[in-house]
Amino acid sequence: MVVTIDKLKIAYFPVPKAANTSMKHLMHSIDTGGKFRTKHDEATGHLHHIHREYKTPKFSAINPGAYNRFFKIAIVRDPVERIISAWRNRVVHHKELEDEKCALSIKEIGLPEKPDLSEFVLHLDEYREINKSISVHTAPLTDFLGTSREYYDLIFDISESHQIEVFFSTLTGEKKKLPRKQTGGPPAERDKLPEDLIRKLEHAYESDYRVFGGAFGKQTDLKVIAKRAKRHRASLRSPFRRFRWVPWI
Repeated sequence: MVVTIDKLKIAYFPVPKAANTSMKHLMHSIDTGGKFRTKHDEATGHLHHIHREYKTPKFSAINPGAYNRFFKIAIVRDPVERIISAWRNRVVHHKELEDEKCALSIKEIGLPEKPDLSEFVLHLDEYREINKSISVHTAPLTDFLGTSREYYDLIFDISESHQIEVFFSTLTGEKKKLPRKQTGGPPAERDKLPEDLIRKLEHAYESDYRVFGGAFGKQTDLKVIAKRAKRHRASLRSPFRRFRWVPWI
């Protein structure tokens, strides 16, 4: 299942490296009234973190019609920026390519064991084959959101944290703050990548640009956001519950 708040009929469709962890924490706090606390499972030795509580399903694994009565939200991010973020956070900060099994596989095929950003992008397909987490965090947006932009009631760009806060503050009547999570890793900017590698990524994620490109980098009018939140809040009190919102504009 995607992340839902049943009492508010809100459904958030998570995407790795697009404010995923931050949004799950925000949704949890609204749903439960408290902060999520990571716990250590004594039986298994595993940490019960936010991503165990709330999964990140592929769109092909859900029933889209199950959310027709929900106000559906997604957050998107330019694919080049997502890959840079994945390198910063998953490769450099979390060192996911450096565990024994991955390091051995990398060495066997002659790839850099600690790739810099350009090396990571150049050999992205190979690194995705070697490491499941890297594969998940760099999978296309369309893997998680499907191929219909019109399915969603609101699509935010990752830069619209204030708009997201306005939406949920207006909806709940309480001030809400989107926490900043998974920020670890060295600074890395798009201009550090050679032009040919940027073109490589743009070609590889062509479907993301085709379906969601119009949302990348946008800043939605706050009045529009507040209006949509008020309309949805009013619909929750109506005896005639909504089945579908007008497609996102």
